[in-house]
Amino acid sequence: MIVRFPRYSPRRLAALVAIVLLLCLVAGLGLAVLERKRSALLRLDMRAAAGRLRAAPLLPQGLGFAGRDRAQAQATFVWTMRRATAERRLLLERLAPMPANGRMPTELSADLVVSGPQQDVLALVQSLESGTPLIRFAFWRLSRTGPAETAVRLEARAVGWHEG
Repeated sequence: MIVRFPRYSPRRLAALVAIVLLLCLVAGLGLAVLERKRSALLRLDMRAAAGRLRAAPLLPQGLGFAGRDRAQAQATFVWTMRRATAERRLLLERLAPMPANGRMPTELSADLVVSGPQQDVLALVQSLESGTPLIRFAFWRLSRTGPAETAVRLEARAVGWHEG
């Protein structure tokens, strides 16, 4: 069996070779740019790990929890949620501060479980999320607590930020 290859003119061959070389050049340039960006990111990560890079604030001044250190800001964060719950006469089942996150040292978080009338629980959520300093819920779940239609339980992870 004889295999016959199509005949290409010298112009076609030159054009195909030029296209292949151009594609190789573009790929090489893309890889060079990627390597430069990767090394710049590595240098930035090394500076941050060594503590020579100051973290940019996540929020404008005044929207985070102020304090000398993280522990004081965490205490203010927990007190704010405890006070808001008491003002609405809700049952605070659990309020457990979470330990510091190494990747986000300014983040304050706590697990919150509250139950009571639906209207009061929703008012609590609205007041915490619209108040100052800022508190957001990373995740939350509302469920019924009993046969009464208006009794609900809120299970949530509240998140605030330390200004420091």
